Amino acid sequence: MENLQNNNSSKYLQLAKEKEESGEYDKALKYYEKSIEEDYNNIEAYFGWNLMKSYIEMEKGGNKIEEDNIYNYNKHIELMNVFNNLLDNDNNLN
Repeated sequence: MENLQNNNSSKYLQLAKEKEESGEYDKALKYYEKSIEEDYNNIEAYFGWNLMKSYIEMEKGGNKIEEDNIYNYNKHIELMNVFNNLLDNDNNLN
């Protein structure tokens, strides 16, 4: 049963990444949620979910960032992207 859950989680994770890459953040968010539902230990899915929440918030303009904090905010996004790329590379090696 656990193998099936992990397999389903991986499938949803891959779909989420595809939607993320095409800029469909709302759909990506849903797939990340499904991946988490299938495997609560899937750290990569939690990370992607948080990243999509941030992207969606930025697109909607609901998160007004003061000019003084824009540098730190951008560094936060860069760090999340670096971490996501590391996870992608690790998965490609396996």
